[in-house]
Amino acid sequence: MLTEKEIEIIDGCQKGDVHSQKLLYDTYGPMVKGTCLRYIQDIQEAEDLFHDIFIFILTHFEQYTHINSLDGWLHRITVNKLVDYLRHKKTQPTIPMSHFEQELGEAVEHEYDGIPMDVLQGFINDLPQKARTAFNLYVIDDIPQAEIAEMMQESQNNVRTMISRARATLRNSIQKFWKNEENR
Repeated sequence: MLTEKEIEIIDGCQKGDVHSQKLLYDTYGPMVKGTCLRYIQDIQEAEDLFHDIFIFILTHFEQYTHINSLDGWLHRITVNKLVDYLRHKKTQPTIPMSHFEQELGEAVEHEYDGIPMDVLQGFINDLPQKARTAFNLYVIDDIPQAEIAEMMQESQNNVRTMISRARATLRNSIQKFWKNEENR
């Protein structure tokens, strides 16, 4: 169920009210930006896409129906736009986890099961682009494999294989990390 604030934002944005658009940006901008940074590791590139996505959202707000939650609708648009972008991009640089905190201005947990988040993010960044995208969509964004296959224009078997290989690669990287830690 939508809150009064969400209803105010939705109604105002659908009418083109600048105050409501600013409220949308202030309220949901960090979520959209965080998603952009998870898929696009270059900060400037992620910022550019973040702004492009927000412009798209504002110019297509009349398509929002009250069937979905507002944050779910915004997240879905963001992920779809990012996957479209990545489908047409060849390579991506990596970015340390510290930039996520800096960009979002939020506290980010610094360890996951004893592994520093920047190390874990580095392992994910080292995955091939398609595997990283499939992994993020499936594990982090909780999107079904059939939908990922459609989004990425891949067969469902290819997506399943990419996710499986990404998990195996991450498992190996984590095991190597722990062996190195034990030898210190």
